[in-house]
Amino acid sequence: MTFSEILNILLGGGFLALMVGVITLKATVRKANADAEKAKADAESVRITNTENATRILVQNIVNPLKEELNATRQELHTTREKLSATEGVMAGMQKELASTKRAVSRLSRAVESAKNCPHSDDCVVLYKLRNNQKDTDGTDSDSADGREARYRNRDKADTQGDGTDESGSDNRIRGQPP
Repeated sequence: MTFSEILNILLGGGFLALMVGVITLKATVRKANADAEKAKADAESVRITNTENATRILVQNIVNPLKEELNATRQELHTTREKLSATEGVMAGMQKELASTKRAVSRLSRAVESAKNCPHSDDCVVLYKLRNNQKDTDGTDSDSADGREARYRNRDKADTQGDGTDESGSDNRIRGQPP
């Protein structure tokens, strides 16, 4: 092969086309890379826009209603606490009154229990009424047939003339108890 044939091959259509193709290919690769970068940037922009829209929708449809519900629940809880506080005040007053009533009933119960040991308990009107009230609560008749009620009613009335018509009182039958 001679020098002219080599130059002919080199400067012929094949080599020149190869060189033009390589140079053009570099430009095409650069353009393709630029288009890819642009597509990535557009995709990132779309992703950011979609994220912003999703966040806005989430806030509008979920977060705000939950905030409103939370505020309503807090208000209701505050109102309930106020009512509970007022109720506790009433309950404290009722407990004090109940304790006072218990003490009074206890004192009365002790007094009634000690009245049974009294030497005058046989003719005691108070004990008779208590026994009578117990019979009333048991469901039996409150009027006794043995005449005790009449005896207790008339025990302080003395018959000075003996005919049973005088109702003037006499202090000789009291035996230490007030009339």
